[in-house]
Amino acid sequence: MKKKIILLFIIFINSIIYGQLSFSGIVHYESTISSKKLDEYLSTKRKSIKNKALLKSLDQVYLYTKAIRSKLSFSGKEGLFVVEEKLSTDIHDLGQRINKTSAGGSKRYYYNDQTKTYLIKDCDVLGECFIYTNKYLEWQLTQETKIINGYLTYKATRSKGKVIAWYTPEIPISFGPKGEYGLPGLILELEVGKIRFMATKITLNPKEKIKIEEPKGGKRISYEEYEKEIKTAKKRIFGN
Repeated sequence: MKKKIILLFIIFINSIIYGQLSFSGIVHYESTISSKKLDEYLSTKRKSIKNKALLKSLDQVYLYTKAIRSKLSFSGKEGLFVVEEKLSTDIHDLGQRINKTSAGGSKRYYYNDQTKTYLIKDCDVLGECFIYTNKYLEWQLTQETKIINGYLTYKATRSKGKVIAWYTPEIPISFGPKGEYGLPGLILELEVGKIRFMATKITLNPKEKIKIEEPKGGKRISYEEYEKEIKTAKKRIFGN
């Protein structure tokens, strides 16, 4: 009898592990200016701006841009986040361009929970391709909940409350938009900087096989080394 119980337990554990390894999906997000940042701009900042050219540029960013679309693909314990939105060609290009960059731009965000490898590939900022390690993210979990797209989500924060995420344990993937990771469930809503990401469509275990590949074709450096490269580039452009 004991052997049967042990055998059933092993089968149960193996089914959970196998289920996680074979679990795949695609999450589509849309990102816009967060309501908090928009309110701050309209109520205080906008009134204090005297430069008409600057005011016009900021209005394009805060008031006239369309939502930026992005996608998180995952298979097993690997994931990849990219921005999908193509730049528009209308008069609001500047605002669209700025908000696309804030949403992740052309960077590729790679996650691998199995090997604990979290990478970001950037080929735009420094004029050549760099692949650098994403920094460790320390979250504070709360018991605050709300329903998003039919899923029960929990609130988590980091960076002294400046970053807010709503994640669902119902989808056991510890990834989210723009390199955010480390929570016990998929991030369905995220506020980081002035941008707010919202999951608009979730497809689990699609018929078409999802293949995630670790970024290649760039100089591999640490997060600290990447920060140094950024500072050096700024000095070259703007001086000390």
